[in-house]
Amino acid sequence: MSDDFKSVLVVAFNFPPAVSAGIHRTLRFTRFLGEFGWFPTVLTSKPSQDAQVDLKLLNLVPVDVVVHDVELIRPEDVFKARVKAALGFVRPQRSTSPGHDQFGSPKTGSGSSRLDSKDARRLRSAASGIWEKSNELLFAIPDNRIAWKKDAVERGLQIVRDNGCCLVYATAPPFSSLLVGREIARKANLPLVVDFRDPWTRVPWGPRNKSWLANRWVARLERMCVNDASKVVLNTRELEDDFVAHYKNQPRGKFTSIPNGFDPEIKSRIDSHLATCTLALQTGRPMRLLHPGSVYRNRDPRPIVDAIAKLRQSGLSVILEQVGFCDENFDLQSYAVEKGVGDLIEVKPALPHDQMLRRMAEVDGFVLLQPGTALQVPGKLFEMILFRKPILAICVPGAVSNIVEQYRLGTIAEAGEVDQIANAIRKMAVADSSQSLWDEAQMQFHGQRLTEEMAAVFDDAIYPDKRRVVS
Repeated sequence: MSDDFKSVLVVAFNFPPAVSAGIHRTLRFTRFLGEFGWFPTVLTSKPSQDAQVDLKLLNLVPVDVVVHDVELIRPEDVFKARVKAALGFVRPQRSTSPGHDQFGSPKTGSGSSRLDSKDARRLRSAASGIWEKSNELLFAIPDNRIAWKKDAVERGLQIVRDNGCCLVYATAPPFSSLLVGREIARKANLPLVVDFRDPWTRVPWGPRNKSWLANRWVARLERMCVNDASKVVLNTRELEDDFVAHYKNQPRGKFTSIPNGFDPEIKSRIDSHLATCTLALQTGRPMRLLHPGSVYRNRDPRPIVDAIAKLRQSGLSVILEQVGFCDENFDLQSYAVEKGVGDLIEVKPALPHDQMLRRMAEVDGFVLLQPGTALQVPGKLFEMILFRKPILAICVPGAVSNIVEQYRLGTIAEAGEVDQIANAIRKMAVADSSQSLWDEAQMQFHGQRLTEEMAAVFDDAIYPDKRRVVS
């Protein structure tokens, strides 16, 4: 094998044309690895019939990169259908006869019916819980993509033989990809690099799994992947510190962090949008902030509305645009009306990516919602950096706040803290963004440079005594 030509098998369940937040990091590495002596072949899943796809994404895959896809068959669906057929599960017909219940049995009195109904609900709930836990243990460890493992391993071993691969790289989530990569590497006797885009077993918001047995099982799987890997890559320094602290028995040099970043081609598109945007900077015009993304669960935008209402009382008008999915439980527009700022809150549906970039060019600043986790950074932050506009980061101290503070990108407040959010917006309105380190941030998170770092990790995995120097 020549030092000038090294082949790597990339195991990634999600890859173009599938539309998923996780594809961009893998696609970025795949596009630029060839510049640093590594030539990838991709092993991925075939998109299901109901999956969201974007065929334009295929144009970003280099023409010399071969992509092999494996179909995902869900054995739990087959199993459920066979069990129901074998047991003769048929939905009872409702009776419309007076004096009979919905199953056709005589009614015995309101008190007895309520008791029966309550007991039936309790029984159904218990049965449902048992089924969910059993279904998880049988078919969803570590996740419901595990069914692709057998065929993916067979195809991956064939790719390794045909291409003379000298390394296996697996990225997750879904974490079944790591198990696929691990088994291929073990059977082919190759070094393994695992890339954690998210935490796995120590997620800040609680366990992913439904039972203690599943949690213990998954923790064991994570440990096996970490133990067998030559290198473990995490996408934030904070997540790297978490792994180092947890796996004290592993060499410190096994762990490294390579952040997400931005694709160089997107910068020219953003520069073009900025050059043609018609943002008017009249004195007294309300400051316009944009949250470009979904809000749901603990990504609750209502405290921002409360802060905007508080600012209006002090004489400062701020408009918030929410562009993207908005959980109907928030009832955001009605909530804004109730707080007296219905004219300052705009809720709009999601936009295609390029249209979203154009909209981002036309506002004064951005809102980044990342509550509840100190270990992760939303990919949208790296696009925001390219606009050179202040960012209001609503987050806990950790990965996001460290980047915002290090490069002076904007202001920070904690989720739910209305006074903090109001003060952070007030600071944004008067801050001099020329003091921000935009150039340094763009250089740090440039996708091509980050790929060079990954290539250095690959080199170190196969030549541990011949470490590449990254420029």
